[in-house]
Amino acid sequence: MKYSNILLKTSKESPTDENSRNAELLIRGGFINKEMAGVYSYLPLGLKVLRKIEDIVREEMEAVGASEILMPALSAKTNWERTGRWDEVDVLFKMELSGGREIALNPTHEEVVTPLVQTFANSPKDFPKCVFQIQNKFRNEPRAKSGLLRGREFLMKDAYSFHTSQEDFEKYYDVMKQAYHKIYKRLGIGDITKFVAADGGAFSEFSHEFQTLSPIGEDELFYIKSEDRYLNREITPCVAERWNNEEEPIAEMEEVLGKGIIGVEELSKFLNIPVEKTTKTILFETEKKAVIAAAVRGNREIDTRKLRKLVGCKSLELASEETVKNVTGSPVGYAGVLHLPKEVQVFWDETCQDRVNFEMGANKENYHTININFGRDIEKPAHFYDIKVAQAGDFYPETGEQYETYKAIEVGNIFPLSHKFSKAFSFHSEGKDIIMGCYGIGISRTMGALAEIFADEKGLVWPENVAPAKVYLAPIGRDDRVFEKADALYKELQDAGIDVLYDDRRDKKTGPGTKFSDAELLGIPYRVVLSERNLEADTAEVVARKDGKTQNIPLEKLVSFFRK
Repeated sequence: MKYSNILLKTSKESPTDENSRNAELLIRGGFINKEMAGVYSYLPLGLKVLRKIEDIVREEMEAVGASEILMPALSAKTNWERTGRWDEVDVLFKMELSGGREIALNPTHEEVVTPLVQTFANSPKDFPKCVFQIQNKFRNEPRAKSGLLRGREFLMKDAYSFHTSQEDFEKYYDVMKQAYHKIYKRLGIGDITKFVAADGGAFSEFSHEFQTLSPIGEDELFYIKSEDRYLNREITPCVAERWNNEEEPIAEMEEVLGKGIIGVEELSKFLNIPVEKTTKTILFETEKKAVIAAAVRGNREIDTRKLRKLVGCKSLELASEETVKNVTGSPVGYAGVLHLPKEVQVFWDETCQDRVNFEMGANKENYHTININFGRDIEKPAHFYDIKVAQAGDFYPETGEQYETYKAIEVGNIFPLSHKFSKAFSFHSEGKDIIMGCYGIGISRTMGALAEIFADEKGLVWPENVAPAKVYLAPIGRDDRVFEKADALYKELQDAGIDVLYDDRRDKKTGPGTKFSDAELLGIPYRVVLSERNLEADTAEVVARKDGKTQNIPLEKLVSFFRK
């Protein structure tokens, strides 16, 4: 590539409407251009990076027997209705054709791939099968953010496997796991990408994610050192650090007027009590319209997944304002367990035990009840449960050890789909529903993650396997002989199969400083400088972007230097 030929312009200024490092550096470096929130164009250098990530993923998918296909981005509403997901997937883009027929712009392809494979695989000898595609996906994200990490349009590899036995599926699931580890190793993030147990959603109890450790990650991982195992926060069982005030003298229960005070911190200050004494009571409704109350210490949050599993219901939604008013007699924000109707089942988190003189909403607008005590004012629960969201400082219930916590970026996932989609499409073999798995890698998301991780104060520092070029060739000065030699060297390196970005600019505004700062911003692994002084010595100055190491390499040895 010659700088003068491609669509490339760098910038010293950071975009004002981006707050993530990956978007800032990729836009400044001319890799991408923002079209609107969550939607980007990939310019020549950005597309090079994207394609190199793609190639690595494609090679490893083909190595485990997956065959590449390409499915349409659009799919019929009827398929989504058949699987029950037309109204369930909240990020689904829905559109209407000119004749009024509704269709979806796919965020995932189970509704397409299942009947597709069913058409061509219909006897036991046709299994197992695995197909994959690399295609743009679409999500109607309410808040697209973090550059390439959370977009409305993104490039993804999604693979789907089909099996006639659970044993065969589990075997292949492990094969895919190992393939993913190879991919991330080749991308340069193998040592910091962890295999993490996560929520299986509607498909299974658990799924697994590949999470790359990064301080800017949206996900929080909980590490069990004794088991060398990582859990996503969403499924982490936990015991909170004990807070015990049982030595405190029992006080008289009373209602306190606190007009408009709802927030826990504000309430704690108003009542002049530790936040640990406050109680958060949240009302939920099941799919059968049963009302459930969950109580947790005021400085914790309710984990609806844990609560739903405990209740044994299919769905659990926050109770509406109308329901809260009908059940408690007060608006949202003043609910408490005291005096709730008997038909409301109450679940207490373990953070609520070992307390005396605690607070909770009075089920009365603007009022809070203080100095509540189990046994005297309210019946002590027979059981306290873990229904809270895990947080740093919590303990693993099985061993009592404290979790180590890490922030991470999800760069891939693998899901057991069980029979959910095969049942919906009556896809079976010899009377048994086909067992499915799906395996995703966000190609563009991974590019964003690499840009976050491999960067310094000067710009990007791409790993060699994904860099848009291996060499940034920068002739400097005004001597025609330098540029003639650079032209010849460019051809020699290209002929040897070495990717080069040749900065052939010769205008007055583009001096050595501009070229060197551009080389640092673009993050290409090696900068090769040709100058009059180098030419006299028949050498080139080679600077490694990763560590700044500088060497003078004889021109005739440059090709072999970059081939090693």
